[in-house]
Amino acid sequence: MKVCLDYGHGGRDPGACYGDRREADDVLAIGKIVAKHLRAKGVVVQETRKDDSFVSLASRCHIANKANYDYFISFHRNAYSPEIASGAEVYVHTSGSPKARQLASRLQDCLVDFGYRDRGVKKANFYVLRGTRAPALLVEIGFIDNSVDNWRFDRHMEEMARRLAEEIVGTDPQQF
Repeated sequence: MKVCLDYGHGGRDPGACYGDRREADDVLAIGKIVAKHLRAKGVVVQETRKDDSFVSLASRCHIANKANYDYFISFHRNAYSPEIASGAEVYVHTSGSPKARQLASRLQDCLVDFGYRDRGVKKANFYVLRGTRAPALLVEIGFIDNSVDNWRFDRHMEEMARRLAEEIVGTDPQQF
């Protein structure tokens, strides 16, 4: 199995911010743990960035399209208005494949298991979803401007990353 992991934003683009939290930092932290767990299970992992550097959307798609990946998964944190919205959601492209929708449901269920409000699996035409050849998902791990979602993110990051990796591997019958 081969997976391309994308940690949204980075460098001059911090993404959503709340207090001293930056989306780019949060998704890099959890994404690297997911990557570690995937590699431990024998998955080949490509990362679009490995540090706090800026990578354009076109470059992220180019990286993802250089090889034949089973999935492209982009990690993000949502934002709306402080303490108003909460929960997790997973996006697939408007013409997302059944394979992408299946993994999206598994990842969404996993996040809900950690107490995030279920905002569902949704369709969108985001650049990285339409610009990658592999089945693509964009995972919103709670709202960065919600203190309860941040508490969940911080408290459960290690276990959540391990479980997300298990769900990704669980879609590949060759892993069993």
